[in-house]
Amino acid sequence: MSKLHLAALPLILFLLAFFYVPLAVLAYYSIVEEDGSYGLSNYLELLQDPAYLRVILYSIVIAGQTTIATLLLSLPAAYYIAVHSRGLEKAALLVAMITPFWIDFLLRALAIKNLMYLLDIREGYTSMMAGMIYDYLPYMFLPVYASLAGIRGSLLQAARILGATPIHVATKIILPLALPGIVAGSILVFLMSMTEYVIPALLGGTQGFTVGTLIYYLFLSGDKWGQGSALTLIITLSLLIATIIISRRRTTS
Repeated sequence: MSKLHLAALPLILFLLAFFYVPLAVLAYYSIVEEDGSYGLSNYLELLQDPAYLRVILYSIVIAGQTTIATLLLSLPAAYYIAVHSRGLEKAALLVAMITPFWIDFLLRALAIKNLMYLLDIREGYTSMMAGMIYDYLPYMFLPVYASLAGIRGSLLQAARILGATPIHVATKIILPLALPGIVAGSILVFLMSMTEYVIPALLGGTQGFTVGTLIYYLFLSGDKWGQGSALTLIITLSLLIATIIISRRRTTS
């Protein structure tokens, strides 16, 4: 075994212990029937029950809306900070954008809840979306900013001198250069918000029954480990396959 393999061994062991072994345990429970036999009834019930499908589709919509909202907020800010700000201003703006990472995730959700209460907005869709966007905004901003940080002001100035309109500059220069960060940030935000539990539980009220809430219910409240394991595997593998497809298309394009 080479030194390179030895250096990677701790990471491999960590992934085996905390990802692949638990995944194998979930796979086992997902095929165990209520009578102790083995079969696919847990998967069939999930795929055939309209209630489960509605929760999955609702979670996809919430994740998509969170991804779009964080992108629309991050792109202008990342462009300004990366291209137009300098020195102390850039450092101050970056600190302001990264500061949410320094605060505990649960505390951020509770802060949004208290803020919504001050605005006389109770638990529901609006509070939940505000919490989702606030918590996941940095995960979109950082990849987009990293992609735009390499843009030189002289490149944009040259494009304008050659007659490019602001629309052409945005669509032909800025967006293509930002695309790797947009794809990375979108995948990151969508994957995490798709299975989010804490924010919907704290801020969603009756609108907060998402996939994360459903998985919690099946495992801890409903004592349905078979269906909970099957749902977790379906979501995990579906998101993994979608990520691989998007990454490969991005690499070949």
